[in-house]
Amino acid sequence: MNLLQMSFTGAVMILAVTVIRALAINKVPKKTFLVLWGIALVRLMIPFSLPSWFSIYSLWNREIPTVGMNTAAGMLIPVIQAEQQDTIPHNTVGSVANVSVPEIIWILGCVLCAFFFAVAYWKSYKEFQMSLPVRNDGIEKWLETHPTRRTITVRQSSLVSSPLTYGVIHPVILLPKTTDWNNEETLHYVLAHELVHIKRFDIITKVVLAVALCIHWFNPLVWVMYVLANRDIELSCDETVIRQFGENTRAVYAKVLISMEETRSGFTPLCNNFSRNAIEERITAIMKTRKTTVVSLVLAALIVAGTTTVFATSALAESKGSMDTNYYETETSGGLLISYTDDNGDMYYVYEDENTTWTMSAEEFERQHPSPVIEWWTYDEYKKWLDNEKETLQSMIGEKSWTSQGEFVWTQEMVDETIAEYEKMLQDIKDGMMYSKTVDGETDIMVGYDPKYVSSSGGYELFVTLENGEEKLFGPYETHSELHAAVESFCNDQVKLGNMDQSEAREIVSQCVQN
Repeated sequence: MNLLQMSFTGAVMILAVTVIRALAINKVPKKTFLVLWGIALVRLMIPFSLPSWFSIYSLWNREIPTVGMNTAAGMLIPVIQAEQQDTIPHNTVGSVANVSVPEIIWILGCVLCAFFFAVAYWKSYKEFQMSLPVRNDGIEKWLETHPTRRTITVRQSSLVSSPLTYGVIHPVILLPKTTDWNNEETLHYVLAHELVHIKRFDIITKVVLAVALCIHWFNPLVWVMYVLANRDIELSCDETVIRQFGENTRAVYAKVLISMEETRSGFTPLCNNFSRNAIEERITAIMKTRKTTVVSLVLAALIVAGTTTVFATSALAESKGSMDTNYYETETSGGLLISYTDDNGDMYYVYEDENTTWTMSAEEFERQHPSPVIEWWTYDEYKKWLDNEKETLQSMIGEKSWTSQGEFVWTQEMVDETIAEYEKMLQDIKDGMMYSKTVDGETDIMVGYDPKYVSSSGGYELFVTLENGEEKLFGPYETHSELHAAVESFCNDQVKLGNMDQSEAREIVSQCVQN
C-alpha cells in the first residue's frame, strides 16, 4: 500500500468518524472517539490490510491509478514470475536519483509542516523556561494526595493566560501567574483536568497527530482529524473530571472553564491546553454529561466495531480458486497482477491490492498498459558494445561522476568492478537470458528475463488446489485429451498412494472435463 492509498483509506475513515461524531457526540462516552481517531491514525501511518466481507471497498471495484506503476517487467505478456524479473540501469553505474515533481512537492510540504510545529513548540518552550515553581501549602497538599510514578511539577508564568501541561518524562503543569491560589475549588478542577492529560500521555497522542499531519499535509481531511481529535482529547478529560467530582458539579466546572478561557492568540502545539478550544462545544458536552450506562457502552462498542469493520478494512480479494482455468501472477509496485483464461478461451487480468480487486479484459488491459516495444540484445551485439565500453570506462579514470549517493571519482577498482558486471551479463546472454537493448526506444532501463521460466499461454492447462493445500499445474499440452490423460493418471496414482480419496479425484477430473 503506497502513501496515496493510505491517505485515501484514512480519509474515508476520518469522514466516517466525523459524521458519527456529529450524530453521537453526547450519546456515548467521549473515549469512543479517541479510539476511533486512533484507528484512523493507524490507517494513515501503517500500510496494512485486513480483508473483510463487510468492508466498504467490497461494494465497488475502484480503478487503480496507473501513475507510477512499474510497467517495465511486470507488464510483459505473458506475465513473468516476479522472482525472475530483473530491471537494472543501462549504460550507467549505480542508480541515478530520479525523484518526480509530485514527490518533491510532498517532501517540501512535510518539511514546512514539521518546521512550523518545531518553531511553534520552541517558541513556547522558551516561554516555559521562564516560569517559576509554585510553592504554597495548597499545591503541596494536592501533589501529596495525587502521587504518580512520574514527578509532577507545578509552575507559574506571566506569559500564559490559561493552564497547560507539557513534558512527558517530567510533566509540568503550568498555571497563569494571575491564578487565585486561595480559590481551592477552582484550583482543584484545573489540576484534576491537567492530571488526566498527564496520566493518559495525551502529549504523545498530540505528537502522533502532528506527525500524521506533516506526512499527509495534502489531505484536507487529515487537518479536520487533527482539529477534532484535539477537541475530543479535551472533551474526554472534561468528562473524566465530571465523573470524579460528580454530576452535580457540572455547572461549577463549566464556569471554571469559562473563567479559564484563553485570551492570547499564541499557538502551543504538543501541549495540553485548558483553553477556549471549541468552548461552546465543551460547555454543551459538560452540561449533557450523564452516568455511563450499559446502553451507552453497548452503543459505543457497536460504533467502534462497526466503523472499524466497514471503513478500516479492505475488500476481500477474489479467490484464485474461483477461476476455472490456470492463471499467472506477478508482483507490481502497487499490488498483484493475475492473468487467466476463462472457459471460452478469453484472457482476463485481475489487479489486486490491499483494498480492491479490479478485473480487465485483454483489450482493456492493452489499452491501459500497452505492450512495450522491446529490442533485445544479441550476444554479438552486446559483446561489440562491451568492447567499446571498456575503452570508454578506462578513459574515465580520475574523472568525476554522480550517483544518488553523491559525487565520486572513477578509480581503476571501480572500472574493474563495472566491467565485471557487464561481462557477467554477456555470459548470461550466452546462456539464454534475454536483456533489452531498448524499451519503447528508450535505454534508461534494461528489462531482463529467463525464457525457461515463462510458461506458454497457448495449449491446454489446468491449475488446481488440492485438499492438502498443495497447488498443481498440469500442462500445457497440445491437445485436450493429453491434458485429460495426465490429470486422470495423476489422480489414480494419488488414490493408490492414499494421498487422495475418490471424491477429490473425481472432482479434479471433472474440472478437466469442463475445461
